[in-house]
Amino acid sequence: MSARTLTVFAHTGLSNRIYVLISGLALAAATGREFRMLWPRTPACGAAFHELFANEWPVEEVDAKAIKDLPYAWTRHNPRPPDLLASTDNNVVLGSHQTLVRPDLYPAHAALVEPCLAWFRQLQPATEVAASVEAFRSQHFRATMIGVHLRRGDYVTLRPDLLDNTAAALAAVEAALQRLPQAGIFLATDDGAPGLDGRSLPGEGVRERFTHQFGARVVWTTPRSLDRCAPAAVQDGLVDLWLLRQTDAFVGSAGSAFSRLATYGRTTPSTLCTGASRAYRRALWGYKLTGAYWLLRWLGRREFQRDLVFPELLRYYRVAPQRLLHSAFRPRQAPVPAPKE
Repeated sequence: MSARTLTVFAHTGLSNRIYVLISGLALAAATGREFRMLWPRTPACGAAFHELFANEWPVEEVDAKAIKDLPYAWTRHNPRPPDLLASTDNNVVLGSHQTLVRPDLYPAHAALVEPCLAWFRQLQPATEVAASVEAFRSQHFRATMIGVHLRRGDYVTLRPDLLDNTAAALAAVEAALQRLPQAGIFLATDDGAPGLDGRSLPGEGVRERFTHQFGARVVWTTPRSLDRCAPAAVQDGLVDLWLLRQTDAFVGSAGSAFSRLATYGRTTPSTLCTGASRAYRRALWGYKLTGAYWLLRWLGRREFQRDLVFPELLRYYRVAPQRLLHSAFRPRQAPVPAPKE
């Protein structure tokens, strides 16, 4: 009898891949499947698994073309991943950019929450990465540290509705300092990083704003690159993540998988900050005034049976304007069925 298998993959960033990896490992163990993960180098993550981690896990570097036509767990029309715990298929292949363990959808998955965390805790950074973490921590960390992660980079274009959170983060750090008055501040940000298409994006001056308010207690690493196509950029991002996980309080970015991983499985006091950029607020006012905002929201609900964030709707209909008419006159989609308990 041939072995049952589970093959997963992700083409997005490092944090998303980690969630897919640990959830895939937990699901494979729970269902008696042989596991492997396909790990392509992409604009969102240009480093191979072995360049980041020392674990001898079944993660296979592949060309991005190899996953192009493989099934993916998320579409706008059906955002629910399948219940792999209940799957009867012998050989499952599935891509995702989110965890495949979803107790919010499938109650039986609650038993896999702790195994996912256990797999995550087994991850060991590669020797070079671990050495960088320890060198920076020993040289720059105080006895108590507040970690801050402000997501920028491609968020400038992808999520302008979440982008302007620096003022909220500064206020959250001030509040944390009331509890930890001697703390240093470790700041991790990709402010000034290019987009995934390589185009330059405007920087905000996040580091300068933090040093202006908090002075010499603010420290950060110096990335060799902010372009995630480069292996060094992803390795340096992993250094930042492991340092953030050694802080005593955390302030992060809403919507960021990297921020969520910074406190994953920890009881660290944390605050996730959000805020729409000024340019986005002005543009949103214009879209509402002309009625375009309400039209796209209506079309989105009609086509997808749920609310998508407005920047995603805008990109979707801008890419192919003919979708506007198609969405308006196509038959309404059947609602996505709720999972069976």
